[in-house]
Amino acid sequence: MQRVGWIRTGALGDLLVGLASLKETLELWPEAKVTVVGPKLWLQVLEPGAWPQIDRVLTLERKATAGEVYECRPAGSEASSGAGSNEFRWSKTAGFRTLRDEFADYDAIFNTRVDSPREGFPAFWSRVPERWGTADGLAKWIYTHRGTHFGKDPLIHERDVPLLLMDEASRSDIGTKLRSISDLRGKLEASPRIAKWRKLGLPCPRRFAVERPTGALAVRRGILVNPTSSRREKAWPAEKFRDLLPKLQAQAERLGAFGQGGAGLVKVIGAPNETEWLREVAGHDFEIVQPKGIGELFEVVSRAATLLTNTSSVQFIAAATGTPTVTLMGRARPEVWGPLGPHDRLVRGKEPSGVEDLFERERLAYESIELEAVLEAFTKF
Repeated sequence: MQRVGWIRTGALGDLLVGLASLKETLELWPEAKVTVVGPKLWLQVLEPGAWPQIDRVLTLERKATAGEVYECRPAGSEASSGAGSNEFRWSKTAGFRTLRDEFADYDAIFNTRVDSPREGFPAFWSRVPERWGTADGLAKWIYTHRGTHFGKDPLIHERDVPLLLMDEASRSDIGTKLRSISDLRGKLEASPRIAKWRKLGLPCPRRFAVERPTGALAVRRGILVNPTSSRREKAWPAEKFRDLLPKLQAQAERLGAFGQGGAGLVKVIGAPNETEWLREVAGHDFEIVQPKGIGELFEVVSRAATLLTNTSSVQFIAAATGTPTVTLMGRARPEVWGPLGPHDRLVRGKEPSGVEDLFERERLAYESIELEAVLEAFTKF
């Protein structure tokens, strides 16, 4: 039985956009057992037992060289972590000293973080037979299967960078260089994996129950509005969201496209620690939904007719659950972090000139988005 290690570090958005290449890895090595290497957040993103090939998670925080090992075990076993489905749980088994020791018995390693070969060196020192990744200069020799693109020139989406790596990497590529940017664009257009996921968006890692829960989390129709972000500067102003909600409600009722009935067509969603911000938007007129974890967030988004959000990880959850999304973007590049659903829409602000502070530029870019443009995006659904 082969053992394949798939590496993806970063924040929640980084993990979610990596799901497409994880699914492709399972198909590339169909008989292998797969270990996911990355932050502990993977234990929430990946439902244990949903993809049976994935039987282990090595929790490796950014720039760390050692971490913890979790295995997929029946839910009734001792030492279970309490996170997961009714059948399986991620259970902590042990720690590992270094990645070099851990990779000693692996048959292949796929490092999806093409901007850093950090996790590729342990695989090289452990003499893993197949080592997939992207590096330049002398570091390129740490990989047996190497890509040539680092996500720039031209810019491509974070989802598509490792997919391109899988399409172009082979031993014969080592040491060769593309003659021009147009050659790379040709590879992007010819990539069967990128073409596939442009139609699908992202894979969904959770198995949803047939019987949905009732109550505040049972959003079976209507519009979800996610007005928050990691910082106020990286979000459309709360007062604009507040002005939008009644117009959005009226439009949804008029179009009759998001369910029947008046109240409750529009709900405001955010994290448990964002109550004050959410209340600024919802007031006492619109329901606030605050899922307690990533699993519940997947459930809520999957039952909505559509989602309105700032640039955030929620837009990628929507892409995985098939929920059409209108994403508001400030100065972020849509080529790299834009929405991924095949029917998603984008409303982008104008980045100001002559402003040096990045957060101020982001704030002004979001402020430039007109309410009418957001309403128009929903009308086109």
